Amino acid sequence: MDTVLPIKVTNTLTGKKEVLKTSVPGKLTMYSCGPTVYGLIHVGNLRTALVADMFYRFFRRSGFNVNYVRNYTDVDDKIINKAKQEGITAAELAKKYTKEVEKDYSTAGLLPPTKTPTVTGHIEDIVQLISRIIDNGHAYVVDGEVIFSIDSFKSYGKLSHKKIDDLVAGIRVDVNEKKRNPLDFTLWKPAKPGEPFWESPWGNGRPGWHIECSAMSSRLLGDQIDLHHGGEDLIFPHHENEIAQSEAASGKEPFVRYWLHNAFLTISKEKMSKSLGNVFLAREFLKRFGGEFARYMLLSVHYRSIIDFGDEAIENTLVGLQRIYEAKEKAEEIIAGRADSGLDAQWTAFIEACKKAKTEIRNHFANDFNSPAALAELFSLIREFNRLTTVAKHSSEAKKAAEALVSVMEEDIGTVLGFGKNDSVVALKELERIRAEKSEEKSGKISDDDIKDLIVARANARKERNFSEADRIRKDLEAKGILLKDGPSGTTWSYK
Repeated sequence: MDTVLPIKVTNTLTGKKEVLKTSVPGKLTMYSCGPTVYGLIHVGNLRTALVADMFYRFFRRSGFNVNYVRNYTDVDDKIINKAKQEGITAAELAKKYTKEVEKDYSTAGLLPPTKTPTVTGHIEDIVQLISRIIDNGHAYVVDGEVIFSIDSFKSYGKLSHKKIDDLVAGIRVDVNEKKRNPLDFTLWKPAKPGEPFWESPWGNGRPGWHIECSAMSSRLLGDQIDLHHGGEDLIFPHHENEIAQSEAASGKEPFVRYWLHNAFLTISKEKMSKSLGNVFLAREFLKRFGGEFARYMLLSVHYRSIIDFGDEAIENTLVGLQRIYEAKEKAEEIIAGRADSGLDAQWTAFIEACKKAKTEIRNHFANDFNSPAALAELFSLIREFNRLTTVAKHSSEAKKAAEALVSVMEEDIGTVLGFGKNDSVVALKELERIRAEKSEEKSGKISDDDIKDLIVARANARKERNFSEADRIRKDLEAKGILLKDGPSGTTWSYK
């Protein structure tokens, strides 16, 4: 384990890069907003989870005792509506998709957080937190609905750096005549027929979206925490509202010392989201490319930079991983091979370069998780290593140099970013498979298994009444020379 380093992070709250100072030296409390489990997650969701995993890995490697919480939202309008479509309860649907999300996280190599709480497992904590907010004069009750009064919280807007007057004028909000201010938000909503509910002092109902994270972080990490992370789309209103309700309940500020937000994943320069219909499911991506590939593609770019998901990103990942594993394979051959006699000053210098790179890589990660700069250090070593293998003797010093390079790959890069630690032969074969499949796609070919998977995806889309998606799949297959025919026994296909 490394000595604790001065770590700098870009704090959304202040808009500045700051030295991380935890409330208790050597310990760090961290909360990351997890998914709403009403379906399979998309690649954008996976990026958020991987960024949190990178933070967690580096903090632990830097010597911190990390208490890391990532939640699951398991009751929500989307969950309730999807459950009705599938003919099961909201609880059954949430449990089903929580398991599916965990499968994707496992495939992507995420370390398990300290705790993974659910909203339904913390209803009592939510009710108690809302009661504290009411008692402190920051919320009001109308017909069984508890509503937070943003006018009572003078610093509202401090995270998103927005003024209340501008927000009222420029933000679309649901029309609700019960609200004193159109930006007031619901903490507890009254029960509707056929929906899940819990008892409360204000009547049967369920939590509003924002209150859940405040209650779970307060229960598991305390009223004030060191670091809170999420996608940048959560800055407003979700995280802004978290601050308001948490500080209104506890009377303590700041609720969070450091707010970190990762950028969007886009397709053709357009933000990826389910509402836009350009979702690429993490399950599909992981099945085609694997967890290590996903980690490289989504973590080799700085977490605050947008990633445009497409052929260029895939090709960059193929090239990067291939460079790493070809060098690793060569290094392992030198380590296992027979050494020539005598020393070589060039190898000695390379060993020293590896030692220096270890320090530089740690410094890059400590500088707001600058993963591209950390990788640049590794690729610089790889270039020199490849040069030396053609001009220098494979001496005992060469073996030490090869071991030093592998150490940088596995310990300094692999431990934090989660790639470069696999068997080189196996990894290179996997990259060959991916490249071959890409070549097939360019030539217009598609496998029988892929066709069957797309037919199933189309059937699911039609079942969910997502006819635009079903039609898109049919047209895409037709463009590749494949005709679908729907019949009483299901859908069949044939080539044109």
